[in-house]
Amino acid sequence: MKIAVIGATGSTGRKVVERLLEWEYEVVAVARRPENIRAAKGLCTMQADVYDAASLAEAVASTDAVISCIGPSGRSAGPASSKSVLDIMAANFSPGTVMSEGMRNIVEACRRTGVHRLVMQSGIGLSDGKELSALDRCMLGLNRRVFSKAIHDKASAEQSVRGSGLEWVIVRPAGLNESAATADYTAGPSARIAPFRPLSFADCADCLARAAVSEPTWIGQIVNVGR
Repeated sequence: MKIAVIGATGSTGRKVVERLLEWEYEVVAVARRPENIRAAKGLCTMQADVYDAASLAEAVASTDAVISCIGPSGRSAGPASSKSVLDIMAANFSPGTVMSEGMRNIVEACRRTGVHRLVMQSGIGLSDGKELSALDRCMLGLNRRVFSKAIHDKASAEQSVRGSGLEWVIVRPAGLNESAATADYTAGPSARIAPFRPLSFADCADCLARAAVSEPTWIGQIVNVGR
């Protein structure tokens, strides 16, 4: 099975690539700057821009599934792992249209090339909170107001995926950080998690990889992942 990871140089994308290679899948790492990706057995790299559907189609051609880890990059031009809190805040306040336009183009690329499985990394901030505690619902409501632009852009991206006709899975992680992988997390449709208790990028990546290769009951579902 060959899997394309779009956004492969980001904090989650890098971990998704690593996990899939550990499981001995063939991986196509897709990024604007593929030269930043370290060579590895079973890995090939492709250059593509999420604003260019043609380049995405070329990158994902002949793959069996696509995992999207794209998101707004903030002010810094460096790798996501080096970004400061200010960079992350800037990305959320001024997200642009990378999610909404990017996911539309990814969906189009999958359709053009016959890729049926699409996994999207989204965020728990889009949950209506019905499956969460009363306090978490309140905090998520405040979060949606503060980061309304980012929420709107990501919601549009989710809409494109849900209406794609593909075998899609949307993964909504809690807040993410660079802590060590634990494999001790909760994941599933409507799973009750703590949205503001940090989850490692590595554990989120593990969930995204599972969604692509080993969780058939998640197809057509929105999956929460956290603690």
